[in-house]
Amino acid sequence: MANVLFAEDDADVIEAHRTLLETRGYEVTAAGSAEEARKQLEKISPDIFILDVMMETKSAGFQLARDVHSKYPNTPIVMMTGVRQKMDLPYGFEPDETWLPITTFLEKPVDPDRLADTLDNALKGNQ
Repeated sequence: MANVLFAEDDADVIEAHRTLLETRGYEVTAAGSAEEARKQLEKISPDIFILDVMMETKSAGFQLARDVHSKYPNTPIVMMTGVRQKMDLPYGFEPDETWLPITTFLEKPVDPDRLADTLDNALKGNQ
């Protein structure tokens, strides 16, 4: 069973995905903020991360991704957010080793099956 740390400030989003992820063999540890995610990392060592961008601040997830990557450089990070739509940004985000060291980026809303497939592929090394 793979352990996923799901950092997302919307409990409804976590619950919408948790059931399917658990039926697909994931143990889900939820964190309602970037700070809570950091505290969880003192207790667990996840196999994969799901991070939101906008939590305590509009960019909390970006810094969390960098922190997670520095501690777990080989652990996949899936970032999902609606920041581009909410802020009406004319551009998207791409993984970048320095600024955004993630495995893949998903725009919200994300279908639960798509998220689970993305996690499966990331753990297999298929992005």
